[in-house]
Amino acid sequence: MLLFVVLAVCSAVFFYIQAHKYAMGPRRWGILGLCFGPLIWPMFRTHQQFRLLKALGPNAVRFHA
Repeated sequence: MLLFVVLAVCSAVFFYIQAHKYAMGPRRWGILGLCFGPLIWPMFRTHQQFRLLKALGPNAVRFHA
């Protein structure tokens, strides 16, 4: 039980920082990270990619190194 609490707090801090970095509503992602822990990682990445696609447009070219 204690391990889950520590993991949830660590993921809340991680998601808060990452959401703030990508302008995605850090308070909401921090609360989700606190409630669900690392289980929201796929949802976070999907939301991040959708925001990037919306900002750049469908015809933008992205280079990944």
